[in-house]
Amino acid sequence: MTASQLNAERDARAREFESLILNRLLSVGQKTVADAIGVSESTVSRWKEGEIERWCKVLALLELQVVPMSAQCHPSEYIQALKTLAELGLQAEKKRPGPLGWD
Repeated sequence: MTASQLNAERDARAREFESLILNRLLSVGQKTVADAIGVSESTVSRWKEGEIERWCKVLALLELQVVPMSAQCHPSEYIQALKTLAELGLQAEKKRPGPLGWD
């Protein structure tokens, strides 16, 4: 991958993170967040003018992720093993003989 492709991929991840954070902020409410961390609601509002975007770029650069609590993250090796098992199962299903006739 070229540097520009890596940058484009990183920027896309940063935008995805920002979208997730802004959506959650909208659902939870700026006041709730502000009260929970001891800042004013206007401070949280100002974050939306570039601070959240900047930190999302940092997270993407550091190869970290922002995911909902309901998400499950697994190592790529584990996912690859599951894909391999699924593929083997599909291949075995294709080789299986047809109906025996009395079904």
